[in-house]
Amino acid sequence: MSNRLVEISSENWPELRDLFRSNWPEHVFAYGVVNNYWNWKQQPTKKNHYPTSEVQIFSLNGSWRENGTFLLFDHFEIYFYSCDSTSGYASLTEALLLVDWTKYTEVSMDFVEMHRIALDRVISAKRLAIVNDEVTNFYYMPKENASSLEVNLPESYHIDRISLDQLDYVYHQWPLKDSISATAGYNLLERLILLNDSVGLFDERDNLISWDQTGAFSDLQTCQAHLRKGYARMVIMEFARRLAAKEDDSYAFVLRSNVKSSQLFESIGFQKITHLHWVVIRNAN
Repeated sequence: MSNRLVEISSENWPELRDLFRSNWPEHVFAYGVVNNYWNWKQQPTKKNHYPTSEVQIFSLNGSWRENGTFLLFDHFEIYFYSCDSTSGYASLTEALLLVDWTKYTEVSMDFVEMHRIALDRVISAKRLAIVNDEVTNFYYMPKENASSLEVNLPESYHIDRISLDQLDYVYHQWPLKDSISATAGYNLLERLILLNDSVGLFDERDNLISWDQTGAFSDLQTCQAHLRKGYARMVIMEFARRLAAKEDDSYAFVLRSNVKSSQLFESIGFQKITHLHWVVIRNAN
């Protein structure tokens, strides 16, 4: 029988997510991805810039309960994971080979380092061109540790969610804006602001000073005029504390080349558990 991708219905997403609770936090990346989209699915459709009804999760031959292998498709983004390390993640390789890569102008993928071998096989077999390739440190803090963090804000400063009023400013400060198209970047940040938790530090004039809009600390930024004042530390600690109050752990993606940011997260108490790769590809044909 030939291999095929079989969709995992959305009502089974919680079961898929909970597979990754085993050996916690070994599979926390996969847990976080599926849980994020499940949470989005529960929110009113009118809030979505990209309707989550268009998000699909597939397995290889319907075997996800046995191997934890899945591919998640969200417009120009693909997430993938597998607990099956047999033959160098053969089931994940086979699943990725079944993707119709020709229908994408560009594809953005975040994945754990151990799965790079599977993607590299597919890139070679399908003649895909890598246009961006970054490695990040993947940091983790359990909610039990985060709940004890204490944050002292400067006088007249306050914390609030980021709104769409700040989208243009946030986009132009985003260090990854040149790695994908402007349309894709704006759409991504807009949806994250609308659907995910965020923390912004505002001064007495309500200017946005430091912020993180994703809920995973992947886009932590401080405006240039206020660097090295400890504001990013305040945002990280407040975000982790708020997530802990919701019974959520915290995790962060920090570019491996950004030594100062890595040191900042480690000084707060985050522990590095693996590397993540962020790859953007285009079809070379």
